Amino acid sequence: MVGPLLETLAPKSIVEIGSESGKTTRRLVELAQSIGAVVHAVDPAPLFDSEAWVNEAGGALSMHRTTSLDALPHIERLDAVLIDGDHNWYTVHAELCLIERLSRERGHALPLVLLHDIAWPYGRRDLYYDPDAIPAEHRQPWARRGISPTSSELLAQGGFNAHLCNAIREGGPKNGVLTAVEDYLRETEEAIELVRIPAVFGLGMLLPSALAEARPDVAQRVRVWAPREIESFIDRLETARIAMLTGAR
Repeated sequence: MVGPLLETLAPKSIVEIGSESGKTTRRLVELAQSIGAVVHAVDPAPLFDSEAWVNEAGGALSMHRTTSLDALPHIERLDAVLIDGDHNWYTVHAELCLIERLSRERGHALPLVLLHDIAWPYGRRDLYYDPDAIPAEHRQPWARRGISPTSSELLAQGGFNAHLCNAIREGGPKNGVLTAVEDYLRETEEAIELVRIPAVFGLGMLLPSALAEARPDVAQRVRVWAPREIESFIDRLETARIAMLTGAR
């Protein structure tokens, strides 16, 4: 549904925070080439030959091999932003605040923002790719131990993503991607609507009221997922999928 949504929006600049192996990047570039846009892919250590990809894209891809907080001020247009980078409260909250500040300073409307990992396991639990990069006062106690949907604390052995730096406990203040989004929405003076699709670890869509008023076609594509009955049904499917994925009972 991300592709059709972006096709409807027809942004000139698409910012992708977190490229990893480039699966989403490649699809975004194909979309950008078809609508005359540029993808700004932000990742300090992409798992693909970024220089070759930029050369092949014919102007549709710009690579920023640095952190999101360093890269965003150097990207002139923020028409649509996909956040799928460092899945922790500090980074996501700072990204959202920075996007708002840059938009205001430049006299631009707030962009459509899509966020991955707003559901289990990182909706309410921090993940740190580089714990030392997070200020100590915003860093949860963490360990390289696995996660289970049936335990708020990390497992002693096994579990999901046991090789990563996961917050020891789930929940509580300043912990997790969804918590960061909710805290930002409470703090901002902007009118922004959050629509959640709790599938495949969760997708959140932040629809600014100004964008919804200017582009009802875009608002319709977002709001079709808003009814509580749809969210609850998808959430039940995701719970079953995670149980199968992790072997939880």
